[in-house]
Amino acid sequence: MRLSSRAGLAILLVTVLLCSFLLFPLFQGVVSRPPQLSAYGEDWNDVSLFRESLEEEGYEVTAILSNPAVINDITVHDQTLVVIAGTESPYSALEVEVLASYLEQGGRVLVLGDFDFSNSIADLFTASYTGHRLWDQNYQGNVSMVEVRASLGGGSYTLLLNEPTALRTRQPVISPLWGAGIELTESVIISSSANSYIDLDDDGVITPEDDVAGPAGFPVGVWCGLRKEGDELGQAVFIGDSSLAINRMWEREDNAEFMLDLVAELLPDGGTVLFDESRHTQDTFGASLFQAAIGFYFLLSGQTLIIQAIRLNVLVVVILATLMVALRQPEPLRWRHFFDIHRPRPWRGLGNPSIAQLQQLLLERMRLRHQLYELDDLAPEERLALATELVKRYNILLDAGLSALLFRPDSVKEEDIRVLAQKIEAWST
Repeated sequence: MRLSSRAGLAILLVTVLLCSFLLFPLFQGVVSRPPQLSAYGEDWNDVSLFRESLEEEGYEVTAILSNPAVINDITVHDQTLVVIAGTESPYSALEVEVLASYLEQGGRVLVLGDFDFSNSIADLFTASYTGHRLWDQNYQGNVSMVEVRASLGGGSYTLLLNEPTALRTRQPVISPLWGAGIELTESVIISSSANSYIDLDDDGVITPEDDVAGPAGFPVGVWCGLRKEGDELGQAVFIGDSSLAINRMWEREDNAEFMLDLVAELLPDGGTVLFDESRHTQDTFGASLFQAAIGFYFLLSGQTLIIQAIRLNVLVVVILATLMVALRQPEPLRWRHFFDIHRPRPWRGLGNPSIAQLQQLLLERMRLRHQLYELDDLAPEERLALATELVKRYNILLDAGLSALLFRPDSVKEEDIRVLAQKIEAWST
């Protein structure tokens, strides 16, 4: 069944209204969740105090809102620090490749993670998050508030963590993303006490099956580095608690002092701190949708080889889709327009039209004058068959000659054709 253009517009309008007032609020309620660990949020579990302290120290602070692939556009790598506080969604292989290239050129990364997807970055190095709760007999108030020790640049610190996890170090496994000659280094900067455990079975209690710490405790913070032919390249620090720098924990123990000193060690000459906000779940479905769209736009604006391949594939898909749509479109009907309706010309331009041509000319004049949309896209025979019904429905007045031409063409004489043509021309003006 063929649909008219008005019916198609009506269906489109109904679809848009349904999506706007029914589906969108439904997704809004299902997908929405409170945001956290945002450098620009003011809630207790955001990191705005950390950001404000960095700004007071003179660092240029900004955020990645779209996609980490924009890191590829950074030019001064050794004076740029990317802070990833809570990896709520995993980094794709393409994004990890961009981060690896950034680090290999001297970039700095600080990852505050625990039971999330931080291993998608840590897998580049010799450290990995265990993903299990760390228990320690050194705690404050309740067993979730674990007290650990840290050392940095010759100084020592006492940090208070909230439900941390431990990290493990492993033998260097060179990722294929690193270039030739890259060496990996590591050093532990935060450790638990010797009286600590990793809850391997996640049952919330210490059992013989759990992992027991040695005299040095478990690593909770690891400094990883890249070296090539003796030259230091990029640096990455992994800490096993995403809440170390949140607003509620900022003033506890030496947390604030340690975090600022850590940034100073990573950026000894100052520079720019980038908070990766793209890993955080947005508070509304609309915001998540907008973030995904902007992220895809910036993803395609990069210059790496893989991004260029993706851009080419998208272009090919768009071209093929356009061709398919074009091939499915029906061939447009020939436009019937025998006269200039704005400036009628004398009948002498008609030649000697036949009765059938005059009938179609009259129907076309009727369609234009009375806006008979029912005649759109119909064959001449179909138009003629519908003429009687339309004349009655719209009370179209025709004189005896035009009525005979339309409904009794056999009664029209040869000598009447010129007169009828002149009537049609005069009738439409």
